[in-house]
Amino acid sequence: MSTATLSEKDLKLREAVIDQLDWDPAVDAAAIGVTAHEGAVVLAGSINTYAGKLAAERAAKPVRGVRAVANDLEVKLIAGRTDTDIAADAATMLKMHGEIPDTVQASVRHGQITLTGAVPWYYQSSQAAKAVRYIRGVRSVINDIRIMSVTPSKDLKRHIA
Repeated sequence: MSTATLSEKDLKLREAVIDQLDWDPAVDAAAIGVTAHEGAVVLAGSINTYAGKLAAERAAKPVRGVRAVANDLEVKLIAGRTDTDIAADAATMLKMHGEIPDTVQASVRHGQITLTGAVPWYYQSSQAAKAVRYIRGVRSVINDIRIMSVTPSKDLKRHIA
C-alpha cells in the first residue's frame, strides 16, 4: 500500500497510532512501522520482547478510528538467551506464583513457551501465561492449559440439600 493511495483519514490515523506508540513507555517504537487503511492498522517490523509486542497492540487499539489491529511485529531474540535459559526462568516464575499448581508445565522451542497441564480455575491459567510473558528472550506464549471442573464432594452436596 503506497502513500499516494492512502486517504487523508488513513494518514491521520497512522500518525495518531505512531504518536501513541512513541508516547507509551512500555513500547520501543524505534523499529515499528505502521500502516492504516479504513480503520485497519498493521504493526510491522521488530521489537525486542514479547511483552513489548503485546504492549504495542494494546497501545494501538484505543486510538480513535482504529477498528482492527494486525500485529505483525517479530520478536528478535536477545543474544545470549538460549531455550535452556528461558526454560529455567519459566520454571522459576511458575514456582514463584503460589496460585499456579505444580500440574502446569512449560516447554520452550525457539523462544516460544508452550504451557500445558490442568488447573481447576481459569485465573490460574491466565496467571501462568502472565508469569512467563515477561521473561527476557520469549518470542511468544501458547497457553494450552486445560481447565478441569471441580466436582463437589458428597458431603458438600448433602450440606446444601
